[in-house]
This record gives sequence, structure tokens and C-alpha cells, in this order.
Amino acid sequence: MIRVLVVEDSSTVTKVLSHLFAQDSSIEVDFAANFAVAKALTEQNEYFAAVCDRCLPDAPDGEVIEWTLAKGLPTIVLTARMDEEERCRLQGLGVVDYVFKENRFSYQYVVQLVQRLHRNQNYRVLVVDDSQVARKQVKDLLERHLFEVVEADGAAAAMVQLATGEFTLLITDYEMPDTNGVELICQVREQLKKETLSIVGLSGQEEVSAKFIKYGANDFLRKPFFAEEFYCRINSLIEAQELNQKLWQRANLDYLTGVANRRYLMSQLADLALQSKGQGVCLAMLDIDHFKSINDRYGHQAGDQVLQEVAKELKQSLKRFIVGRVGGEEFAVVMPGLTGEQAWRLIEAIRRKISSMVLNCQDQQIQISFSAGICEANDNIEIDELFARADEVMYQAKEAGRNLVLLEEPETA
Repeated sequence: MIRVLVVEDSSTVTKVLSHLFAQDSSIEVDFAANFAVAKALTEQNEYFAAVCDRCLPDAPDGEVIEWTLAKGLPTIVLTARMDEEERCRLQGLGVVDYVFKENRFSYQYVVQLVQRLHRNQNYRVLVVDDSQVARKQVKDLLERHLFEVVEADGAAAAMVQLATGEFTLLITDYEMPDTNGVELICQVREQLKKETLSIVGLSGQEEVSAKFIKYGANDFLRKPFFAEEFYCRINSLIEAQELNQKLWQRANLDYLTGVANRRYLMSQLADLALQSKGQGVCLAMLDIDHFKSINDRYGHQAGDQVLQEVAKELKQSLKRFIVGRVGGEEFAVVMPGLTGEQAWRLIEAIRRKISSMVLNCQDQQIQISFSAGICEANDNIEIDELFARADEVMYQAKEAGRNLVLLEEPETA
């Protein structure tokens, strides 16, 4: 939940914004009709951002804007008019953006911009330029929109940063000593695809734009650029990346638990089969004990909660590995690089932890346990055979009394 301050004297605009913000339950909004009320509200509450009318009865020259910025609040300006002098003044003050009071779409943009600022806090951007002044200019623009920014003074430093941290966006200048921006992108794209990292090239030379795009950049900006153009390009790239991520999740993750679905799990095993080259791979099949009884006694909502709780614990405890839901109450874990004994100890520790938990659901307390079977493939990975073997060992654990983890016994000559 975030809290936003809207300072606006028009009752019509206030009603429209109130309606639009109400559609997002994660945003709480306080409205102030003038500068004095805005000051009083900030004495009582902490705000994430501010949306301010440029001209108020008690602040006709944008005094409220300077005040919210001085309070450290990212500020979006609402205005009925704008000339170049005022535009430059607002940009110089460091506002997030200005929005004309024109129609409903303008106010929708305000809400979307607040939502964008909230999400931007999760994104890291790497800015690469040998000029400290140029880096600072780009960094300041990004930080206004709440991105986390890391700087690099050249290609070598950029590659070090990319190897040691996760980034959403890379912005690189073209003219740099030793390695130019296009050459840097070629190096980056050998490791990171467009779906993983968006790249924007910068240059005063318009003719290098095609080079940037052809060699892996998502977009190009010619210097000098307007802040408004910069933000439009950056936001479009981030939104496209978010959309791609959502599509990937829908295609590859189980909708209820958030772990891999069966199709994605099988594709990962297929990739391991091609890449393993003798490396051991263990597969664990897990089945929640008495799951039908849980559904029958407590209801399907409780059953869903049990599935989510087990999936959450598996994801947290097995971050190195691939966890998937392969059936109603069945999960699978793919563990490359482990021996059977190592995999057994790991799954056994999770079994002990889950079996000691009590899940509270609708004033009911539910105990959870699972049975698991583990098998190991040391050479060629035959996926269907591996699943069948692990499934067989899991059913042996069920027949042996449940709440048990068994490792496939080696074949005897």
C-alpha cells in the first residue's frame, strides 16, 4: 500500500482522479483543495508521491510544487497551460512529469505514472559513459522516476557490473575510449537476451542509430534529448519487458502456486539431457498425503492453501533447483549436480519441516505432510523413464506409511 497526496482545487478533476485511483486497491489517496490543507496533511501522514495543480488560490505560481519537491516527494504537475519557459522551469526543479488537464486519458496517465513510479523501485539501471557529467545527467533523470542507478565509466566496468548484479536496463553512450557502445552491446548480447535486459544507445551521431539497433539495442536516443522523450522511451521499454515477463509466467508457471508448470519442467529436463555430459541429475516426485481428505473435510479453499504453502516452502528451500507442479497435489524437483544421497538429505529436511507445521485456515488447523521418491540419472537422461522411476519410488513411500522420503535402490547385478 502506498499513499499519495493530490493537491487540486477543481472539484471535477478531484472526482475524476478519485474514481480512477479507487480502481487500484494498493494506492490510498488524500485530497487537498489548497496549499494550506496540503501542509496540514503532510504533518499527519507520510506520502509516496504528490500530484499537484500548478496554480492554486493560495499558491498561484507553483509554490506547492517547490514545497513537495523540498519534502522529497516525487511530484507530478497538473496544468491547464504551459509555455517553454515554464516547461524548462519545471524540468529544472526536478518534477517527475507534467500533465495537461485535457480529458479523461490525461488523468488515467497520472494514475499510471504513480503506478509506474511504484514499480520502478524494483528495477536497476546501468548507465555507461566515460563522461561523469553525462552519466550524472542520465542518472538524475532516472532517479526522479525512482530507478536504482549504477554507473560505469566504460565497457570493462560495465561487464563487471553485469556479472555481479541483475539489471533491467542498460543505457550506454557510443563515443567511449577502447570499446565503443556498439561493441559493448555485442559483448552483452552474447550473455543476455533482449527478454532479459533492455538496452538504449546514446549518441550525438544520428548515423550510428542503425548500428545500435542491428547489434542488439532495443532503442536509440540522439543527444541532446528532451527529458520527456527520454522518459517515454524508457517507460515503453520497461512496460514491454513487464508484458513479456507476464506472458512468460502465464506460459511457464502454475497459476495457483507460482512454481513451474509441467510443460516448463519437462523442457528444462530436456535441456539438461542435452547439456549434462555425464553430470548427475536427481528427480524427486512429491505427493501431499491425504489431500483428498483435506479437500473433503475443509473445502477446496483449504486445499488450495495447502498447495500454496507447500510450493512456497519448496521454492524457498530449493532456490538452486527447478520446482514444478505436475499434477493436482504432485510436485517435482529437478536437482542437477547432486548425488542421490545429497538429494535425499535435502528433501528429507524439507519433509521434516513441513510435517511439523500447522496451517491455520478459516479457524481450522491443518497438519500437512508429503511422501516423496527420488531417483538419479548419471549418464543419458531418458525423461519419461526418469519420471516413471521417481513416481514408482514415491508410491513405495506411500505404501510404506506416508510422510516418508525414499531413494531408489541401486540395481543389483
